[in-house]
Amino acid sequence: MNRVLKSFAVVALALAAIPAFAKGDALSLVPNDAVTVGVVHISDMRSSPLSSMLFEQTDKVSSDGEALQFLTEAGLAPTKDIDTLVVATIPRAALGSDADILVAAEGRFNVERLTKALITRGAVQKTGYLMLPGEDRHGAIAFPDAHLVIVGTEKAVTDALANRAAGGTSFLRASGLGRETARIEPNATAWAIVDVTRAQRLGHGPRAASHASDPASVLSSAMKTMSTVAVWATDTGDSLKLGAFGLSSDAETLQLVEDAARGALSAARLAMQEKSPDLVSVLRKFTVSHTDSSVTITGTVPANTIREVMAKQRAEK
Repeated sequence: MNRVLKSFAVVALALAAIPAFAKGDALSLVPNDAVTVGVVHISDMRSSPLSSMLFEQTDKVSSDGEALQFLTEAGLAPTKDIDTLVVATIPRAALGSDADILVAAEGRFNVERLTKALITRGAVQKTGYLMLPGEDRHGAIAFPDAHLVIVGTEKAVTDALANRAAGGTSFLRASGLGRETARIEPNATAWAIVDVTRAQRLGHGPRAASHASDPASVLSSAMKTMSTVAVWATDTGDSLKLGAFGLSSDAETLQLVEDAARGALSAARLAMQEKSPDLVSVLRKFTVSHTDSSVTITGTVPANTIREVMAKQRAEK
């Protein structure tokens, strides 16, 4: 990934670290065959005292050297100008290991300044989009209008433009992965969903093989045996509601994942007894349940608890 693409991707990396469905164009551009999809509603986070702590960290990342210079010239303040961010991974072939990456952002963008800043750095104008600078010339960016930016590999960008012209994709309705998003809390501030089976074929997809024996690693390995996995977070202002689910048609796999989840929570409570005792009672209220097709983990962390933990971490540093 070249430097200019990194300037845009810094927002995705910083904000999607935590994984309401996207309103408008961005989510409608996700192809039906996507194997991973992540959504962050940045606009829902601006008025939340809890999320402001994350924005502080994001601002520090985006103020680094070249990224800051580019954002200044482009007239872009990511945490203020971007409302919704959607990131998707699309395999190039059904059984291949190569994938295209699509990042679509809704918000308010100065297309003229963005285009000028990119061309100044070596971007090449194509019909309807720009090829980003770099030795490989694989990255592309498009500004369909002042409220939408599409970034990614050239094929992902051109396909997204074609899908937008056709009225959008039917990912949420026709895709098996898309239909499973209905299991995610509707008001989630951020969420991510992965077709584990297909993602493992990709070069950077999750791998099932792991021999670590600590509870967290056991849970991570167990989740990779599921067919689909999703995580989400809902910022209510005074708390952070967390959730995750894994799907499988195998009863033994479901039981394994449930046992691993309970073990990981128990280990976390034990580890936090001295450093963060307030978190012990919080984790004790997390629930793990399963049906004949899924395992679900949910819990809520009070904002005060998160602030105290972060304050302790800053003090230790």
